[in-house]
Amino acid sequence: MRSLLLLALGLIGFPALALTNVDLYQTEIVLDQNAKEPEVQARMSGMEEVIVRASGTEDALTNPIVQKALKQSSQYIAQLSYGQKDQQPTLKVKFNGPQIDALLTQAQLPTWPAQRSNVLVWFVEETPAERAIAWEHSDSKSLERLKQQAQLRGLPITIPVGDFEDVTGANVSELWGGFALPVGQVSQRYPVDAVLLVRASNNNLRWALYDQAPKTIGVTRQAPLSGNNNGDDAVEKMINHVSDYFAKQSSVYVSSESSESLTARFTSLENAVDFFILERKLQQLNSVASLEIQKIQGNEVTFLVHLLATPEQFEQQVARMKEVTPIAVEVAKPEVPAVPVPAPIVDLAGQPANQPAAENSAEQALPQIIEQVASKAVEVKPTLMFEWHSDKYVAPAQESADPSQTQPAEVEVPAADIDA
Repeated sequence: MRSLLLLALGLIGFPALALTNVDLYQTEIVLDQNAKEPEVQARMSGMEEVIVRASGTEDALTNPIVQKALKQSSQYIAQLSYGQKDQQPTLKVKFNGPQIDALLTQAQLPTWPAQRSNVLVWFVEETPAERAIAWEHSDSKSLERLKQQAQLRGLPITIPVGDFEDVTGANVSELWGGFALPVGQVSQRYPVDAVLLVRASNNNLRWALYDQAPKTIGVTRQAPLSGNNNGDDAVEKMINHVSDYFAKQSSVYVSSESSESLTARFTSLENAVDFFILERKLQQLNSVASLEIQKIQGNEVTFLVHLLATPEQFEQQVARMKEVTPIAVEVAKPEVPAVPVPAPIVDLAGQPANQPAAENSAEQALPQIIEQVASKAVEVKPTLMFEWHSDKYVAPAQESADPSQTQPAEVEVPAADIDA
């Protein structure tokens, strides 16, 4: 039935673009029963997979902010369930999409949008007996690995179904020879954005990626992206290369201003050493993505803190630092200006005069007055404040000719110099 449906659609024709929406944030991980904490390991592995898929780059896993977030993978989970795959227990994890996107933003990593190019894959395998095309339901281990790796990277692929039209239209010799025009002609029935031609022999893969509509392949002078991979992981290398290519084409960077943040002010810093130690301790907190210095004045410093957790969790972690004491901050209530009330109108005898027109005008003006008052009553976002208790951190003094005069010296940096 499916083959007949595809055949009918092939006769009708497809539009040029067929971008596919990829599920970026859901994964299924086989539980390693030999691990000390199988579920914890599965959650971290699943989050690593999701981060690579959403960012479009494997280098994202080496980012220090991502490394810190992976230790708190449970905070990014939206849904958990159990399953089975190949008679092995699995953990199905759905991560919170906005939180993962915010993490990539905080780590200054790219985001590969979920709308991605669909790639048609012609996979031709050479054996000692013959050369054959691997169709969608072929019993090919290499093709199965290709599907799995494409799913891990979030690369949408289409494998030819191998129905009557495919079998009669695709010439193995022409595909193996890498002739562009026949590749384009046999691919036009599929709604794809690009075509990947793979020729496999043992552990060697030669491939060519045509990043264009099938009907233009072999007609225009656009050259394909080609490569050659060897070894047991040749399939994985090829898919990673193709995925990296498409990710670079459409990835975007989101400004860090959109991430959740707060301001934190620290007082009683005695010298520059105190400042650097405080900064280092804050950066090591699991709740902190990054820090920006907003202001240094006297013995106070104010940071803009980009968070990986909630403001409450950040405040609790800072309060547990032995050198820090929280300072209660009273939030001043915004002043609401008094609403002017018009004075009553009286006649010569001192009695209230009839004033229907004045009453009507006051009633009409009241909503505008209330709106103006509301616009002025802006809620003030509080700043967290802490007092730093210096443990007399000192920097080693320079060596002196007279050892008796060598003493540890405190290092102080004027606020004006730091501001500059």
